[in-house]
Amino acid sequence: MARHVLTAERIGRRIISGELRPGMALPSSTLLAREMSVSRPAMREAIKLLAGKGLVESAPRRGTVVRPRAAWNRLDQDVLHWQMGDGPNAAFVRDLFELRRMIEPEAAALAAQRASSERLSEIEGALLLMESTDAGSKASIAADVAFHHAILVATQNEFVAHFAPAIEASLSLAFGFQRRRLPDRDQFIPDHRAILDAIRRGNPDAARASVLALLAEAEADAMEGLRLEEGSR
Repeated sequence: MARHVLTAERIGRRIISGELRPGMALPSSTLLAREMSVSRPAMREAIKLLAGKGLVESAPRRGTVVRPRAAWNRLDQDVLHWQMGDGPNAAFVRDLFELRRMIEPEAAALAAQRASSERLSEIEGALLLMESTDAGSKASIAADVAFHHAILVATQNEFVAHFAPAIEASLSLAFGFQRRRLPDRDQFIPDHRAILDAIRRGNPDAARASVLALLAEAEADAMEGLRLEEGSR
């Protein structure tokens, strides 16, 4: 990974954790570069990355300042990863599933009405990979993320599809600990199959209901996985 990207991550994590609070001015790029043992050009590129994510901005006579939390791009994949730290907490899981309930049921309903044969094949291919791999493996988790991504894209709505990267990042992180603690394939394959079947039949109501059923079960599993994860620390 490029030095400026790693440097942006180090500073970004300090901002997300609250070590660098909103309104605080960062040290000069020269001092920061020296502190982090990187070149000044690399530091300038790192600051540009952070500015693009809404974490910092240039302020007259103050230099680079940490922006308010409300200004952060919470849908940015890096920001999501930095917010997670070593693992999700209950608030993160709650917020994630609230977002998913707002978006995914209606996305599945639209997919049932609009999905092309190509998109249906992508959804089915992801499910087949989930069925053929170990539930706790990276391949299974990646296939699960691909399943949900394919449904968002199948809506043929560019605004809905725009949520795909954020949902992918959130799901890959949440699935990681969830599957390690609850790796039983029977916990999730039937619900995914029901969603695919409803979309293939072109039944938006059934697709919407199937996603809601999956999310209810998945949230309960995620909370249980989180409880077990915390209990093992």
